[in-house]
Amino acid sequence: MLRLVTERALRLVTAPAEPAVTLDEAKRHTRIDHNDDDGYIASLVDTAISLIDGASGWLGRALVTQTWDYALDMFPRRCAGDVRRYLPIVIPLAPTATVSTVTYTAQDGTDTSLTDFRTFNVAASQPAYIVPAIDGSWPIAKCEPEAVRIRFIGGYGNATKVPSNIRHAILLMVGHWYEHREDSAAMTLNSIPLDAKRLLTPIRNWRG
Repeated sequence: MLRLVTERALRLVTAPAEPAVTLDEAKRHTRIDHNDDDGYIASLVDTAISLIDGASGWLGRALVTQTWDYALDMFPRRCAGDVRRYLPIVIPLAPTATVSTVTYTAQDGTDTSLTDFRTFNVAASQPAYIVPAIDGSWPIAKCEPEAVRIRFIGGYGNATKVPSNIRHAILLMVGHWYEHREDSAAMTLNSIPLDAKRLLTPIRNWRG
């Protein structure tokens, strides 16, 4: 039986430097050649991206490069009789560019950096994970909220490196909401149009 880490938190440290889709791209998609609705269209782009991007996003992925802190209450520990020396820590957002730091609160209350860990599945479509050094094990952290803190950089890179199906899904959402303004109530803007969802579902990161 595995002893799982149940309390965890994701916090954005550095937001993306640019949107996954620009205002000009959204205007070309909706065939708009005037500037009267620029503010409205930009807000639709922001809404579409926020609906699928990051920790609260439906897609479970980081799009344009962004930095996150991932906090756990403890390192995962094996149970008695388990032949494994450790359990991996899975980074919830994909893709992961790098795991920058791992720090924890030691049993004496001091903040301690962990340097001897290994990262796997970096830049892969599925979440990355970290494990202790070869023949090592996770240290014992103090039993308190957010005792283990992991900083990582996620995302595909700049906007042009975000997969085309994700970018096109964002454009479909913007186009749908722009053409159906009378339906664009808060409830509608919190749901993904069917055509966009069909593009996104095959690459959704079904993390717990």
